[in-house]
Amino acid sequence: MAAALLRFAGLLAVWIVIGEAGGKDLAVGIPTAALATWFSLRLLPVGIYRPRPLALAGLLLRFPLQALLAGTEVARRAFDLRLRPGFVPYAPRSSLRDAFLTWSSLQPGTLPAGEDETGAVLVHALDATRPVAAAMAREEARFARAFGG
Repeated sequence: MAAALLRFAGLLAVWIVIGEAGGKDLAVGIPTAALATWFSLRLLPVGIYRPRPLALAGLLLRFPLQALLAGTEVARRAFDLRLRPGFVPYAPRSSLRDAFLTWSSLQPGTLPAGEDETGAVLVHALDATRPVAAAMAREEARFARAFGG
């Protein structure tokens, strides 16, 4: 029950941040958050994953700086004639595979773009000669630690 209330509170908080906390907004926001909570409990039951608050905070706080650095690197490399774009196979190991791939797609410079015949994810990289798979593995480990997967 506590997990359901926590999810409801989080979803309602998102509603309030996006909209407003006025009477009309809450009249729609409360039932919407309740319905979203019901769906979330069906899609991801309580107890499957146990998020670790400190690791999650570290992951979220690291994201803007990492995105800024990666974006700067992408801009710098866009004018480099030695750039070797290509696809690098990467086999995620976490049970949170799809969530991690979504998270990693938010970072500039690499983009999950399908699968090869072995089932490995093909990551489009701006420079396929760099250790893209190793970087993805480090990020996946951070992600899995944060979400307990």
